[in-house]
Amino acid sequence: MTIRHNPKFMVLSIDGVPIGLLRQLMGEGVMPNMAALAGQVGTRQMRSVQPTVSCVAWAGYMTGKNPGKHGIYGFIDRREGGYDLKFPNSLTMATENIWELLSQANKRVFGMNVPGSFPPRQVNGILIGGFLSPSLEKAAWPAGESNYLKSIDYRLDSDAQLARRDKQAMLGDLDITLARRMEAMFHYMDTEDWDFFHTHIMGSDRINHFLLQKFEQEDPEFAPAFRAYYRKIDEAVGKMLDRLPDDTPLLIFSDHGFCPIKQEVQLSRYLVEKGWTVPAESVRHPLSIDPAKSRAYCLIPGRGYVNLKGREPGGIVPPEEYQQVRQQLSRDLLDMRDPNTNEKVIRKVLMREEIYWPSGCRGIQKMEPLEVARQEGTFGKAADVIAIPYDGYDLKLGLAGKTLFQKTELEGMHTYNDAFMIARGVELPKDDLEISMLARPILEKLGVEPPTDMDGIGEAITPDV
Repeated sequence: MTIRHNPKFMVLSIDGVPIGLLRQLMGEGVMPNMAALAGQVGTRQMRSVQPTVSCVAWAGYMTGKNPGKHGIYGFIDRREGGYDLKFPNSLTMATENIWELLSQANKRVFGMNVPGSFPPRQVNGILIGGFLSPSLEKAAWPAGESNYLKSIDYRLDSDAQLARRDKQAMLGDLDITLARRMEAMFHYMDTEDWDFFHTHIMGSDRINHFLLQKFEQEDPEFAPAFRAYYRKIDEAVGKMLDRLPDDTPLLIFSDHGFCPIKQEVQLSRYLVEKGWTVPAESVRHPLSIDPAKSRAYCLIPGRGYVNLKGREPGGIVPPEEYQQVRQQLSRDLLDMRDPNTNEKVIRKVLMREEIYWPSGCRGIQKMEPLEVARQEGTFGKAADVIAIPYDGYDLKLGLAGKTLFQKTELEGMHTYNDAFMIARGVELPKDDLEISMLARPILEKLGVEPPTDMDGIGEAITPDV
């Protein structure tokens, strides 16, 4: 007789699915299993993080803390001591994640494909890194788990470059990647009674990036294919629900929403045109600037940095001018308009202290601006200003280009306010819900005391902007 193993707490995350799209697909009958579950326990809207980047959102989920504590602000950062780029990963994360916290309480844990989990930290269980993992051998903890993954042709991610060349081939690749992910998930569910089990589906983000507008426009070729992919996700959800007892605590959610792209905005090019940034003679990467002539520079998406003397390696802005420069930079960002429609591009510019704070410094907004600028540690890596675009304006870099606004193969961009949450058997904040508020109730449900420096439940990590 086959023994059926069941986790004590189950999480399935579906990247980048806006609540409006989910409700539409459930209403059309494309996702009947999700609709049945939502009919039992409801569906909630959830906020992401600012700026709305997957690795930042998932770091908030893993730690229950804002970037000023966990140290992940985007997919790229400036390398210390110069103006080269580095790519943050789990080693950059300055605090323990949920799998480690549960492991310390002797809980058996599993995690697969969650963005920001590479390289996998050592836990009491199994971790398989997300899409930034360079290889299966390096993605898995313990390392021997890569042997099983290879045996089923497991894919760390679908081929995003394929989408730019051949969207039909992209769809086939997405299907294979999803099938292998689900095969691995059910294999690992069968191995033991996990205390905490989390699987992540990334392909929803990929298909939204490249086919969202075709879906919304009911393209005769790609709108049915879009629905077919989500139907496959729903079939996997149905199989998972059939496996789980009805009283198993369960979270199914996304990390952010999506909307169609009007324009991709090359923000570095804008700062060059406004005289803030001067490119280096040879532009090798998006931060190839001339620091001796640049008062500010930016990183994606919309993170602006004052080239501050004494803080940046080649800083030229005197400390006494820091706040004035921040205000001037913010005004210039807010002045940007779409030349085709004259619409404003930037909805709001946030100061670093408005959305980030280090441990023990929730009142950092009360500090003098220069004191904020000189903060060190994880908070010290934060951007000085964060540009929040109107939906439809996707902030890029484009330092080497000559075009400020452009439209490429990308059709969808991340949005902040419209992630979804379906929760069963877990008490979440009742009013305002943000992805960074999930770690605490998960730990509490499993009988583990949350760390004292975890951000407060029911307290917004980022303001509703």
